Amino acid sequence: MLDLNISTILLQMANFLILALILYRFLFRPLQNVLKKREEETTQAIDEAKQAKEDANEIRQRYEEKSNNIDAEIAARKNEARVIIEQTRQQMLREVQSEVEQLEAQTEETLNRLKTEAVKQHKKKLGQLASEFAHGIISGVMTSQLEHTYQQEFYKKINNMSLSPYLEETPKDETAFIRIILAHDPTDKFKETLSTMIHEKISREIQLTFEVDPNLIAGGILRFENELIDGSLEGQIKHLQARYQDIA
Repeated sequence: MLDLNISTILLQMANFLILALILYRFLFRPLQNVLKKREEETTQAIDEAKQAKEDANEIRQRYEEKSNNIDAEIAARKNEARVIIEQTRQQMLREVQSEVEQLEAQTEETLNRLKTEAVKQHKKKLGQLASEFAHGIISGVMTSQLEHTYQQEFYKKINNMSLSPYLEETPKDETAFIRIILAHDPTDKFKETLSTMIHEKISREIQLTFEVDPNLIAGGILRFENELIDGSLEGQIKHLQARYQDIA
């Protein structure tokens, strides 16, 4: 039969409990804390890895979206560039066409102007030649009888005209100076007759002077302050020259 000692059993139980308490306190509890901490760290690492994966997926998605947007923007830019290039080309074509039309118009205008000037110069030269020819022919055949005839024609022309309007610019209280320019020296009788006729036609104080200009060929000129009455053969030739230049 076993000999059980209660006190020994109790002591061994107490020792076991103390040992268990010591193990729990200094071994199991720190180990549990380490395991718990390790679990928390592992869970945190897993969460961080999961978050990193989600962040990576989000970044990848944003990159793909951005890449797609970049491709779309590049395509839009290319299309916009093509539109701008086409518009620029059309604008340049219009500007070139406008410049060509303007140049053609300017060229045509210049040619017409040169043609008009050439025709005008041609007419002027022909008129001058005709005037010189007529002047030379008439001067060569001029006689004293023709000179007298032209003086009489000059007298008749003055006698048939109203002379007062030619003196309107000269104040009535001032003496009006009138120059009588003849192609040849007049006789005293012709001077007296012409002077009398002019004084009778002008009812105001006047002063007449006689001059000679052989370039008139025949006839004469009655010159007022700002106007004149041309009854010379030279004046008729110039008149015919002007008419010839307008007609030619």
